[in-house]
Amino acid sequence: MARAALDTCPVCRRTLPDFGGWPAWCPECGWGVQPDATTTMPTGGFAGWWRGRITRAQQTEFERLLTNPTLLSRRHPRSATVLAAAVGVHLITLALLSAGAWVITTNVVTVLKVFAGVVAFGLVAVTFPAHRLRPSTAAKRGAAPTTIAVAGTVAEAVGVPAPSRVRVTSYGLENPPASRRVLTVDLDQWQLVGEHGRLALLAHELAHHNGHDPNRTMLVAIAIETLDGWLALLRPDPRAAARRQARRRMLRGGTVTVTAPNRLVGLSELLVPIVIAPLYGVVLGLGWVLREAGTAAGLRAELYADALAARAGGDVAELIDGELAAAAAAGKPATPLADLAATERERRRRLAVATAARLDGMHPTYAMRLEMRAAVRDEPSTGRVAIGLADMDAMTRELVALRPATG
Repeated sequence: MARAALDTCPVCRRTLPDFGGWPAWCPECGWGVQPDATTTMPTGGFAGWWRGRITRAQQTEFERLLTNPTLLSRRHPRSATVLAAAVGVHLITLALLSAGAWVITTNVVTVLKVFAGVVAFGLVAVTFPAHRLRPSTAAKRGAAPTTIAVAGTVAEAVGVPAPSRVRVTSYGLENPPASRRVLTVDLDQWQLVGEHGRLALLAHELAHHNGHDPNRTMLVAIAIETLDGWLALLRPDPRAAARRQARRRMLRGGTVTVTAPNRLVGLSELLVPIVIAPLYGVVLGLGWVLREAGTAAGLRAELYADALAARAGGDVAELIDGELAAAAAAGKPATPLADLAATERERRRRLAVATAARLDGMHPTYAMRLEMRAAVRDEPSTGRVAIGLADMDAMTRELVALRPATG
């Protein structure tokens, strides 16, 4: 913490404030606001091209919303396309099940029936995320009466149905989608933020129950995981690719010594991709629609959830500070915002903006969220709610009791 003892900025020579033991930085020239480590993203090949395409789609949608913030309250036009693509994925799964059941009931040779049934049902078992169909472990009103009651009040303020159950998640734990009657609360963020930040957290999560984000529906979430299963199944074997590269080096006069290729193996490696190419193309096409269209729709829905949280009286900036604090702690106990210096909170915001950081792939960058919050700050605040300290304390006790075990 030697940097925090500096009195003047080593770059612009301006006087530095007291950082209270936190890293020093200059609010004027930005000295000290640099990431400790840089993460290199792929810039070439298909991965780099796809990342660039998604980034451009997000930026285009964000600029459109900045120009006309009234679009926030409207569902994205491509939401219907995303849902249709998800239905297409599930129809393929049902078609496989139907084909397997039909073959088993026919009068063909028993060996063929068994083989076809095993293939059809095996493909579904490998690609379909059956764990998504397990019964929900969310708590009902009896286990969290205060939480359900307060959530119902906030839900009325943001214009969505009141939840009937609550589910607690934590940093680093999987957060699977749930029905619109289940409220999901991140306990780490809840414990970090203050009164207005907690209200923003509740309102933001409940705002997603308005159906504006197709990515959060079970229909789409299961479809995306199903496509991931198909991609893992159909993706070319990297060992086969390595063998082909080794053969090419040999033909070019290389010195690599490999076993002489088997012509039968080489022919099968050529025919298999040709046979599966149509199915692979369908999987890639559906995945393209789900992810690219879902990116723009999800970005709009997340920014609209922030807007609804602010209209309900929540502090979105404090909510973002809580997310940044949880990320900075990386799973370790984080400093509550009440004990965090204002200069340190501002440093983390600037760092998040400079690095284009985001909560996860489903969320816009923090820079987008802060800029959009500033753009709609002058909108009238309707439906504001207030949560008493006694209710907040009771909710905290209920949420801690419901926290899932991590061991």
